[in-house]
Amino acid sequence: MHVFLDLWGVLTDSRKMVAAYRRGVAQILSSRHGGSEDAWMRAHDVAGAWYSDVLKEPETWSRGTWLEVVNRADAENLVRMFREVGIASPQDPLAVARALEFEVMSAIDSAFPDARPAVTRLKRDGHRVYVTTNATESNARGSLHGARLLSEVDGVFTGERLNAGKATPEYWSGVRSAVSMNGSGAVVVDDRLDYLGAAAGQFVTLLLDREGRHSADAIPPYVRAILRNLAGLPHFVEVLDTGSTL
Repeated sequence: MHVFLDLWGVLTDSRKMVAAYRRGVAQILSSRHGGSEDAWMRAHDVAGAWYSDVLKEPETWSRGTWLEVVNRADAENLVRMFREVGIASPQDPLAVARALEFEVMSAIDSAFPDARPAVTRLKRDGHRVYVTTNATESNARGSLHGARLLSEVDGVFTGERLNAGKATPEYWSGVRSAVSMNGSGAVVVDDRLDYLGAAAGQFVTLLLDREGRHSADAIPPYVRAILRNLAGLPHFVEVLDTGSTL
């Protein structure tokens, strides 16, 4: 069985990452470019607010491919941070932004407690495990390295790699084209219904609802089951793989 696990919300906890990432970025930029760590943290917050707002606008995504839009936003985010501190930005802000993101995230363990045990058991049972995320390569691989999961999975699919948003069928078609299924079943686990909806025509889809935000009667029919954590996932996958009745 091929198992495709979402990154943020399924394997890793963004709440663990946010505060630690903010401090890590500030420490590195302060030591390399001057300015106080407090100034860099404030700059991170200002630029981050802009970044979040601009990527929420549908018009933003009409200005090029997924990768072109994200590259521009990531480069501009770094430029805005330097501008906020009053220091000249690097000549290649995108390259610096990507390297910085990977460096900082690689040093932070943001894994949920059930993530590594679930991946270990799935692999031990002979399943192939992949990560599917809307993030960039530096974000995904950096956070997985910090969570001690990068070397444990069979592959990582990102928005950057597929040049597509995860809420689109094109993303999942790209995943399917890249993996040799050989008649094996495939399960997608995510905490977002829009991502599962895009994958539903091609994969069995499971919703991970850690905090019980979704009522069972409001779940779309394309969701095969709801999980509260990853502890029961290996058994669920085994049942699917053997064709037993759930």
